[in-house]
Amino acid sequence: MVFLLGAFGKLSAGRQRRQLQAKLLRVRSRLTRATRQAAEMDKQLQRQEKTMLNQIKSQAMLAKQAAYNGLPVNGQLQTLLEKMNSGAELTQAEQTQYSALQNQANQGKLSIDTFYQDYLSQAEQRVADYIEYLRETQYEPLKAEEDLLQSEKDSLESQIELANQDYEAMKKMEQQGAKDMAPNYTGGGQ
Repeated sequence: MVFLLGAFGKLSAGRQRRQLQAKLLRVRSRLTRATRQAAEMDKQLQRQEKTMLNQIKSQAMLAKQAAYNGLPVNGQLQTLLEKMNSGAELTQAEQTQYSALQNQANQGKLSIDTFYQDYLSQAEQRVADYIEYLRETQYEPLKAEEDLLQSEKDSLESQIELANQDYEAMKKMEQQGAKDMAPNYTGGGQ
């Protein structure tokens, strides 16, 4: 009886082990795919963020330079600079005008720089918010699926370990039952 119980138990444990191993193989395949997709999505989001920030910075730098060039005092300053570079002496009124224009130009550049920094920090924050939104809507579900599959894989591996222990226990029971069923030819009887 122990022999039959061990034999059927071994068959059942073996079948359960094979089913769990097949399921584990499918889960591993899905886990590999989910890990790859999550990694690709993360890289894509990093590239997209870097590209967006570079575009914003280059466009803002061009706008800043155009604003510098468009200062109303630049034309008058240029006229006075050309006169100075040609070797002509500036009159007292022109020197006073040159200093005043220089101060206005510096104040204008300072205002442009302040506006540029504010614009740039706001634009960078908008990009960061947008990338965070994409992470929450596209990357996080992939990462959650990966975590779920990893948990399922770990669970299946522990179930397979238990199934292996059951199989070995039933195999020993079958072997013990086979020993007990074997006739005793020692002649201990009559």
